Amino acid sequence: MATKNLTIRLSDQLIEANKKYAKKLGKSLNEMIREFLQRNVQNEDEKSWADEWIEFSEKNAKDIGYTWNREEANER
Repeated sequence: MATKNLTIRLSDQLIEANKKYAKKLGKSLNEMIREFLQRNVQNEDEKSWADEWIEFSEKNAKDIGYTWNREEANER
């Protein structure tokens, strides 16, 4: 596969923070960017885990007749 170089302008702080993050994952920053770009152009018929989870949730959702309000949701 032929490759090309890509130049992007990012702040030093952003680059350094992401280099540290990539290192924690055992990857290079270049590898992280390449994977990000590849995910953006994956085949539309391939579903991400999030898409699969949403589809599963919608198929298996049940209405039990109970609703809650904001106050109940925030009770501790």
